[in-house]
Amino acid sequence: MGVFFEREYLPIVVGCIKEAVEEILVCTYEWGWYEGQRTGTIQDVNRNLCMAAKRGVAVRALLNNEPPGRTLGKINRKSAGRLRRNGVDVRLGGTAKIIHAKLWVFDRKKAIVCTHNVSGRAVSSNAELGVLLEDGEEVGKVAAYFESLWARVPMPAAEAAG
Repeated sequence: MGVFFEREYLPIVVGCIKEAVEEILVCTYEWGWYEGQRTGTIQDVNRNLCMAAKRGVAVRALLNNEPPGRTLGKINRKSAGRLRRNGVDVRLGGTAKIIHAKLWVFDRKKAIVCTHNVSGRAVSSNAELGVLLEDGEEVGKVAAYFESLWARVPMPAAEAAG
């Protein structure tokens, strides 16, 4: 287990994405997409996740959903559409509970549980922390929690079009 803070998140999560060969599971409250943003920013997560999907890694992402007029809903729907166009299986919240968890699972061998959203502020200005888990039992618990959330959020037909 390793604890990390603020900007340490970016190289850790990008490294794990690059190493994944079978599956990536990710759940977050906010997912920003920053077209044209330079290397060394949160957009590295988006680029590398899309590359992983294109190289055959099964990527599933669960994002919080809010009504169309809310800013977070707009941000997440835009990102969901971009991710889907790049081969990521995305579902937007819609349960009785807000999807506020932030977690990643890589090949069911590593997991990250953190306070970081996929947002510029998460790696530039927020006070954030996370834990990288490599213990099989603990990683399994995180994966099982993701699966329980995924099962509660069926993709509506309208979302399928992206």
